Amino acid sequence: MLLLTAAVLWTSLPVRAEEDEERIRSAEAGEIFPILTTAYCHGTITATGRAPRRGICAVREEWIGKTVLVWEYSDSNTIGEFLGIWECLDTGFGADSDGDGMGSIQEGRVIDMYFPTKEEVQEWMEITGGRVYVQMVDAEG
Repeated sequence: MLLLTAAVLWTSLPVRAEEDEERIRSAEAGEIFPILTTAYCHGTITATGRAPRRGICAVREEWIGKTVLVWEYSDSNTIGEFLGIWECLDTGFGADSDGDGMGSIQEGRVIDMYFPTKEEVQEWMEITGGRVYVQMVDAEG
């Protein structure tokens, strides 16, 4: 639980607006880019009306319908091991670190991965340390 709490606090740190805009442009262009990550295991329906399941993630609304390829963010700030493929079928809020009323998921600074159990959520946070590399593609998972 401490690791999850630390990850949530870390994701609430402010990120410069220019970095947010670059991340959004990278997602639209299909480029691989680093992003903060969290995980969740609650809820009964996603923003797209489907039941949550392993392989779904919550993203900014404009990314709904895309598929995301995910890699570890290595200690040397390079792309590490491939972690999997998720469908962008949910949205969320995230933390409002700058008080503008927009959450970190809404702003595209965080991608939130669904897992069916708290243990898997904690394992995700331990594996990723709260950072991953992603590539958004226009495809169904």
